[in-house]
Amino acid sequence: MKLQAFRIKNYRSIKDTDWQNFSPDGITGLIGQNEAGKTSILEALYSFPTADITADVLRSDGSMPEVSLSFNVTWEEVKEMFPNKIFPKGIAKLVGEKKRINITRVWTDVESEGDLVLEERGLSDLFTSTESKAENKDTSAPQTTPGTQPEVEEEKEIEEKEFIEIIFDNSPDWEFFEDFASLLPDTIDLEDLQNKNTKAEGYKGAQNLLAIAGIELSMLQGSDRRILENKLDKTNKTVTANFQEFWRQKIGKTNKISIEFELKHHDNSVAGKAGKPYLVFWIKDGEEKLYPKQRSKGVRWFTSFFLQLKASSLDDGKQSQVILIDEPGGSLHARAQEDVIKVFEDIKEKIQMIYTTHSPYLITLKTIYRLLAVQRADAENDRSETLVFGTHKLGAVSTDTLSPIYTLMGADFSSQQVIKKENNILLEEISAFYYLSSFWRLSGSKKEVHFLPATGTSNVPQLANLFLGWGLHFGVLVDDDSSGRGIYNELKRDLFLNSDDEAKKRMLKVKDCSGIEDIFTVDDFKTHVLEDISLAFKKNSDYIKGKPKAVFALKFMLKVDKGKFKLTDLHKDTQNKIKELVSGVEVILN
Repeated sequence: MKLQAFRIKNYRSIKDTDWQNFSPDGITGLIGQNEAGKTSILEALYSFPTADITADVLRSDGSMPEVSLSFNVTWEEVKEMFPNKIFPKGIAKLVGEKKRINITRVWTDVESEGDLVLEERGLSDLFTSTESKAENKDTSAPQTTPGTQPEVEEEKEIEEKEFIEIIFDNSPDWEFFEDFASLLPDTIDLEDLQNKNTKAEGYKGAQNLLAIAGIELSMLQGSDRRILENKLDKTNKTVTANFQEFWRQKIGKTNKISIEFELKHHDNSVAGKAGKPYLVFWIKDGEEKLYPKQRSKGVRWFTSFFLQLKASSLDDGKQSQVILIDEPGGSLHARAQEDVIKVFEDIKEKIQMIYTTHSPYLITLKTIYRLLAVQRADAENDRSETLVFGTHKLGAVSTDTLSPIYTLMGADFSSQQVIKKENNILLEEISAFYYLSSFWRLSGSKKEVHFLPATGTSNVPQLANLFLGWGLHFGVLVDDDSSGRGIYNELKRDLFLNSDDEAKKRMLKVKDCSGIEDIFTVDDFKTHVLEDISLAFKKNSDYIKGKPKAVFALKFMLKVDKGKFKLTDLHKDTQNKIKELVSGVEVILN
C-alpha cells in the first residue's frame, strides 16, 4: 500500500494545499524559497503517523490542523487485511473502482492524538447505511448431513472505526531522516549492540553498516580468528564497492573512499572491559586510515545518509516505507549532491522519498514531474499563506520559486558537447531549443543538427561573429517579431553585405510567429503544452510573456522524448507549420 496524494489544512502557514499527488515513481521533491512552507509540509505529513502536534503549528485564527493521505490499494489487498469480516454493501465496488482509500487525521486540541476519519463521504456513508449485506460472504446454504452442524468460523460485520484502524496499521512506516543521527562511531562495544543500547554513541550507524554487510552479531563471536578476519575483509570490500557506486568523488587525483570495520578486544587499560570485544570503524582513502570523526562534515553526512537509506531498503520485514528528508546534502559539493539522487534512484522501488531542496543538483530535468513547487501567496509577505503547485501548474509559479530549475537548465546545457564543426543552428533562447528539439524528433528528420540557444535575442549576433571567427558552420533562426527581424537585418548587413540571397542561405525567420509558441494552434498550445484547456487567450506568444516559457517547453520535450506523443496528435495546421519549419532549417544545413 503506497502513498498516492496528500492534503494539509490549517498547519502553520498552510491554510489548504488542496489534494497534491506524490510522484508515481517514489521520489517527490519540494522546491521553493526559504520560509515558503516546505519544511512545514514535511512536518505535517509526519504528524499523520505520529499523531503529534504542538501549539506552534496552529494558525492565528485558532483553526485546528487536518492532514489527509490517499493510499493506493486494491480490493484484494483490503480483503486480506480483514479475514472473516463482513463489509457493508457497496465497499467492494467503490474501492475496486477508485483503487484508493483516503484517511484524515483531525485534531481538536494540541494535547489529543487526533481522530482518524474517512475523508471520502461516500465511503463513510456505507458504514452508516442500514443495509450491511456481506460483500465477501457466500450466502448459499452449507451442505450438511441430518443431525450434524457444520463448523463455521463466526463472521462479524466490520465497524467503521475498526476499518480505519486496520487500514492505518497496514499503511507505510514513516521515518524523518535527521542529519547525523546515524553517523558511524569510531568504536562501539559489541555488548551495546547485543543489548540494543540505542543510547550508545553510533548505535544506529553501526547497526546500519552491519545490516548492509549482512553480518549477524553471532558471526562475530566464537569464530576462528583467521576465518573471521577473512570474512570481514571480503565484507569490507563488498560494502566499499557498493558505497563507491554512489560516492564518486576522490581524495586527490586517484584515491576513492572506502569503508572498513574490524573486530578488536579491549586491553587492560580500559577499566572493567578488558578482553571484551568491540568494533572499530575506518573511512579510508588510499593508504590513509582515519576514524569517521576525523573526516569532513560532507563525507560524514553522506556516509550516514547512505547507510540509513540502504539499510532501510534491505529490511524486508517492514511494510512499505516513507522517508522524509529536509534539505539533504547541504554540506556537499555539487557532484556529491547528484550522488544523493543516485541513492534515491537505487531504493525508490522499496521506499518512497519526499524531500525539500533549493539545489539544482538535487533535481533532474528529465524527472521534472517529481516536483511540487511551494511558495507564499504574496511573495512580499512572509505571513501570507503557503500555496502548492503540481507540475501541471508550474506556469503560475514565480521565477524565484523555479530558480533551481532555471539554474539546472543552464548548467545542463553548458555541460553538453554540442558545438560542432558543422550543422549548428543558433536560437534566441532555451525554450526554442526545447521546442526545436521536439519538432525535429516529431518530424522524423534524419539531418544532423545541433541547436544552440543564446540567452536572449540580442546575444545572437555575438555568437554568430564568434562562430564566423572560429570557422564553424552555422545558421540562425529567429522569431518573426520586431526584435527577431531587427537581428535578421543586422546580421544580413554585417555578415552578408545586405544580400538577401546570401542571408536566406544561413538565416530563417519563423514565419508569422512572434514567438516559437505560435507554431501551435491556440487549442494545441492549451491542450499539449499548457495542459489547461480552460484558459482564454487569442495568441500563444502574448499569453506566455512573463511566464516560465522554458518550463513549459521542457515538459513538452519530455513527453516527446518518452515516445508518448506523436505529430499526428496535433492539429493539421500545427503539423504543417512544424514540417515547414523543419524543412526550412534543413535548407540552411545543406
